[in-house]
Amino acid sequence: MPAKINSEYDIGKAFQAIEGELMASMVRNMKRHRAWEDAEGIHWEQWQALQLKALEQYKKNNQKRFKGQFKDINKEIESLIYAANQQGGMDQEKVILNAIKRGVSVKKVSKGATAEFFRLNDRKLDALIKATVDDMERAETAVLRMANDQYRKVIYNAQVYANTGAGTYEKAVDMATKDMLSAGLNCVEYANGARHTLSDYADMAIRTASKRAYLQGEGQKRQEWGLHLVIMNKRGNPCPKCLPFVGKVLIDDVWSGGSKADGNYPLMSVAISAGLYHPRCKDGHTTYFPGISTPPDDKFTRKELADIEEQNKLEARQQYSEQQYAKYSRLARFSLDDDNKYKYRLRANELEEQDILLESKRFPDRKTADKYYRGSTEILWKKLHKKEKEALWKYTGPKFMDINSALRTGNQATDTIQEYIDKMTEAISKNRLRESTWVRRGINQKGLEKFLDLEDIREESLHDIVGKTFVEKGFMSTGVSDDAGFSGINLKICLPKGTQAVYAEPFSCYGNTNTNGTWDGKQKGSYVGSEAELIIQRNSKFRVKSVEKNADGEIKEVVLLLIEQI
Repeated sequence: MPAKINSEYDIGKAFQAIEGELMASMVRNMKRHRAWEDAEGIHWEQWQALQLKALEQYKKNNQKRFKGQFKDINKEIESLIYAANQQGGMDQEKVILNAIKRGVSVKKVSKGATAEFFRLNDRKLDALIKATVDDMERAETAVLRMANDQYRKVIYNAQVYANTGAGTYEKAVDMATKDMLSAGLNCVEYANGARHTLSDYADMAIRTASKRAYLQGEGQKRQEWGLHLVIMNKRGNPCPKCLPFVGKVLIDDVWSGGSKADGNYPLMSVAISAGLYHPRCKDGHTTYFPGISTPPDDKFTRKELADIEEQNKLEARQQYSEQQYAKYSRLARFSLDDDNKYKYRLRANELEEQDILLESKRFPDRKTADKYYRGSTEILWKKLHKKEKEALWKYTGPKFMDINSALRTGNQATDTIQEYIDKMTEAISKNRLRESTWVRRGINQKGLEKFLDLEDIREESLHDIVGKTFVEKGFMSTGVSDDAGFSGINLKICLPKGTQAVYAEPFSCYGNTNTNGTWDGKQKGSYVGSEAELIIQRNSKFRVKSVEKNADGEIKEVVLLLIEQI
């Protein structure tokens, strides 16, 4: 369990660690008490008897070991839900006080008039905390019981698989544990029949409870001021179940004590019954101040609806990819046979890369990308020395050819160029991408062939190109959006979180804020230059993930993933 739990994420990780240890100790017993084997074969009966004894000890150890951990985690759950409630109240009071400054006329309701409502809210909060903790305790008991049941199944199934030709003891045990490791200890069954692990259930339950506690804290503060109207926030990717209510004004009769007398608006309770604020919901609402708040806007264009649908599909694919990655990571970690471990690790690595591709941010235009990247360059500029700034600026001009030529060919660089290389390397190492992102680069066929070390890419099969890796010894210039950079074969490049790279537009020779190498770290231009350049650290290793040809059979697009910075 983490030393300190600060969020729902930490609690999910704590349960994940417990699940991992339950499976690890089971597999350790399988490895430690290997079946006796001689010329007559494997003596499974003796092994089963020994493992059944180990199972009894396993049950006792787990009960003793995890009982205290579960108790500590449950206390933290109570604290998190209570803290969310308090935070909701404080945040809402700030909103109301700011609205008063802007001219909203409201008065606090007398304590006597709302005392019973507040007592009811307190009882609701207590009931929410108790229900959440009670559910967690049942799930905690279930995971220990399932671990015991799975252990027993493995003991008996290992011999069955051995008799069907598994070959070795390790392979037989791996076959017996495969179903358990594939699914995890999915001890919680939902009403629709879907099964989930304890850590996944905890993540859902605690996020949902914390959100409801937060909304209750907000609602109680609204009630203090006699405010009952809220407006559902309109964001870029609302949940499908919440979409019908996004941008609408609602009467909060659930948390703020509103009623139909507050106006001709739908009730929050009716919206919730129809699916609003479902488990893991990301949507939210704010207080609606007539005449002050932005007017309701519950209309979506066809393009917005299409984008929402596409984003929801993307999130579903990403969630599936994450589940598959977790599955193969468990199989790689807990399998006994070396060949199996290697096979599963390869698959897990493939899925991890796929997950990065799915979650990476993409910017359709330079203006949007500039808003995202510029702040990091402004922060970096304060950390850099004069020589580092000069080297970066020089690279954005004609000197990039001399710099990259020296790096790619291995030819001796002049003292000046070598200093630029050293200072650029130092400067870029001080900046890392905070999220995985997509960038692009236009390149001609000859340049692509040099990258991939190919004589003629047209003679290569796509099968041979996909999966190929290469190291860019020089610094790589890229555009930060779909409309940035140069034409040619489109290199779509995925940069994982933590990549060493610098957004160069603010100080570039060809950027709109160009001040001849004397950018002050603050100045902004009236537009974003067409290059909108992001410089990737030298010695970056890439893998080709896909290749697309046009109708004439010519390479049209290549997708690359940065896999290592050497």
